[in-house]
Amino acid sequence: MASTQIPGPCLPPYRAQPDMALLDPQEHSSELADWVERIPTASEPVEREAWDNVYAWLRLASGLRTVTFDMAYEDGGMCSAGDDFDYVWSNMMGEWQLHQVRLGYTRAALEALVRVLRPDLPTPGPAIEAAELRLAQAGQELPLHAREAARHFLGHAMGSTESAASLSVAVAQAIGVHELAAHGFTRIPQPTHDDDMQSFPAGHDEICTSKEATSILLLAIQALLAWAVEEQYIVAPNEDKFLYEGMWVPDAAGGRRWVDQEIAYGDYLAVLQLDHGDPPDL
Repeated sequence: MASTQIPGPCLPPYRAQPDMALLDPQEHSSELADWVERIPTASEPVEREAWDNVYAWLRLASGLRTVTFDMAYEDGGMCSAGDDFDYVWSNMMGEWQLHQVRLGYTRAALEALVRVLRPDLPTPGPAIEAAELRLAQAGQELPLHAREAARHFLGHAMGSTESAASLSVAVAQAIGVHELAAHGFTRIPQPTHDDDMQSFPAGHDEICTSKEATSILLLAIQALLAWAVEEQYIVAPNEDKFLYEGMWVPDAAGGRRWVDQEIAYGDYLAVLQLDHGDPPDL
């Protein structure tokens, strides 16, 4: 009998906390797309088209919900253990490729944004490094969880546990994860089995690496937008984000506060990566 549900041994603390947890990539990219869509831009068609391209790739990343595989090998029904293996493998590939495909869409969005904001730079890494430095000089923090996510991701990608993980270094590695798969260098995980030939999902590290790589690129997009606002290359949307049920946001004292109903889009940029959480008890 096959085990079909892929367990989740990789659950970083920043995803597990009860409130202000880091959103999954699908929701995070949706919130970024919503913000980018509302940026007041110049009326020149070329510039408008460039911003529309960033928005469209983010919409693709947020619209991707499932990837389906059928890895069955037709052997005339001679091997039931093989059927179990193929069924588990199909589910594994769907989960892994869901994150791999979204990683590609997110990379496209980031590179499109860099072309808009920093056409003088050939790759996203230097743009994110410059944004990190400028935001630090302005007394602004990177988006909440960015450094923790960078440390966790680099642990997967490089075996590094460096406490001062840089977002720009993590971005370069995340793009590398996508490159390795695109060029056929990534090992395709296959199910494991016990002595009774019962098949079990594997590939948890590959799945987590792809998912966290996507979050790294989304956080980089967020940081680059914050840099662009700070440098006055763009103006934050002059409207409020309606919060259907409110949300928890960090406060100045290092705690949290509940925001009910509305928040200015200019302020929302710093917290749009956060799960809204449950409202406080009255």
